[in-house]
Amino acid sequence: MDEKTGYRLSTSVQEGITEITISGEVVENAVEKLQNDVLAILKSSRARNVVIDVREIKGRFGPIEAYFRVRSYPVDRPIVNTAIVDLPENADFQTFHETTGRNAGLSMKWFTNLNDARTWLKST
Repeated sequence: MDEKTGYRLSTSVQEGITEITISGEVVENAVEKLQNDVLAILKSSRARNVVIDVREIKGRFGPIEAYFRVRSYPVDRPIVNTAIVDLPENADFQTFHETTGRNAGLSMKWFTNLNDARTWLKST
């Protein structure tokens, strides 16, 4: 766990899919750094398909924060198909995040099951 940010990132590649797991607590002043860390992983790995597993994150932000975060993605971001894996109790928030992402031109879909996320990415 990074003492400054409160979160930890781990990455792996499974069958051509880059998988990023975020754990710990993401505090508001670390969200931009987290976004930049994830973008750096995507750029360096040259990923085309990515799973971002957020089931182990403690604490959540609301729809307004998600909207502005998605809208602030840099224009030079890697173009990837993104499957977000989260807990079922966060479905309302993630559905909003998925829709906001699509409206911003992102290929993003939300899942509660990691294998379903992988299957979707393999089909894109």
